[in-house]
Amino acid sequence: MSTHQFPGPLRFAAALLFCLTLVHCGPSEDLDDSPPTRPPVSQDGGPSDGGASQVDSGMPTQDGGSTPRDGGGGPICTPSCSGRSCGPDGCGGTCGTCRSGTTCSGGSCVCVPQCNGKTCGPDGCGGVCGTCPANATCSTAGDSCACVLGYVPNQAHNGCVRVGGACEGVSQYGYCSGDTWVRCDAQEGIVTMECGPGQCKRLDSAGNGACTCGSIDANGVCATASGASAATPRVHFICAPSAGVLIASNCTVETGSSAGFCSTFVTSFGHQTTCFCGTCSVPGRNNQCGSLCGNPAQCQYSASGNFHTCGF
Repeated sequence: MSTHQFPGPLRFAAALLFCLTLVHCGPSEDLDDSPPTRPPVSQDGGPSDGGASQVDSGMPTQDGGSTPRDGGGGPICTPSCSGRSCGPDGCGGTCGTCRSGTTCSGGSCVCVPQCNGKTCGPDGCGGVCGTCPANATCSTAGDSCACVLGYVPNQAHNGCVRVGGACEGVSQYGYCSGDTWVRCDAQEGIVTMECGPGQCKRLDSAGNGACTCGSIDANGVCATASGASAATPRVHFICAPSAGVLIASNCTVETGSSAGFCSTFVTSFGHQTTCFCGTCSVPGRNNQCGSLCGNPAQCQYSASGNFHTCGF
């Protein structure tokens, strides 16, 4: 293929026509062909605009600005634990923790008394859960108080009374303290008698009561004030059928005689147990002591069996 060459004038005209058809040909008058200017540099090597070009990343500054405790962007939090050994420190933490059995109060660990289910004894903190009345001691478990030997609970069960001591309001009919009958005897003071498991019967909410009758009938038996056998018993125990409990009578009081005692009168018709003013002597008309037998010479007394007869 042959190549056509335009003559010189024609080449110039073609180039001019091509340029005229373009929107813009050649360098723009608005463009700055000079090299970009550099920002002025301060004497210390930083930007001369005082750091206006620095990006604020929120990180701590080197000039002593606020530094948060957790490295964040907030102010510094200084824990407040002066004089405190526990509890919050004001910065989301604690000043310390308390050991088991103690609790934090006012910034200090204090002992918690261990008194659940206890009425007496130590509370584990140097104090006590309660105290027992005089002449009583606290149980090992601390759940009850018990009167010491020689004492029994009073009727209100809030104190102890001495066996053999003054009656102090205890009646001759007495009251129940568990299975024990506690009553007043005119000569011996406060006396006790064991009734047996479940055999002390309470007659009212105040605890008044006595031992149940068991095999003892209205004729009764003779015994000591505490229910024991004796050669010359001074107390007559009878059954009160309406209540089903025993009643005790001191024969010295019943007969008005310092020699009074309890004995049994045996006849051919049967026997009767009662209080005697003395040997062969019983209360008669107007409570005056007189001869047991119509013929005093016929009265016989058996000390070994503690019974009387009239010529029988």
